[in-house]
Amino acid sequence: MALIQDNNWQALEQLLSPACQFVTSQGSCDRTEAIKLMKEMNLGEVRFKDFKVTQAGANLIISFWLSTSEMIGGKVLPTEFSPRLSVWQRAGTAWQCIAYSDFNRV
Repeated sequence: MALIQDNNWQALEQLLSPACQFVTSQGSCDRTEAIKLMKEMNLGEVRFKDFKVTQAGANLIISFWLSTSEMIGGKVLPTEFSPRLSVWQRAGTAWQCIAYSDFNRV
């Protein structure tokens, strides 16, 4: 989230697998569309809670609740906590996000 807030797009792109998929209340999108979406978020202060992590081989499945001010598709989303899910895959010595779901409602 700090990379989005800092507009550090190069570092963010390195964390996203070329095959990465995002799902939001507006539908699903590929890596290129997800980066465009994140650039338009105007992400505010972020709070997290209730992390759960499961490792399956070279994959991490992480669920958590997130609260922030953000925009998707030009619409301001509610700031209440909402569930999120991300899936990360080991890529050499680093981890890359291969899937992310945002269950916040417009």
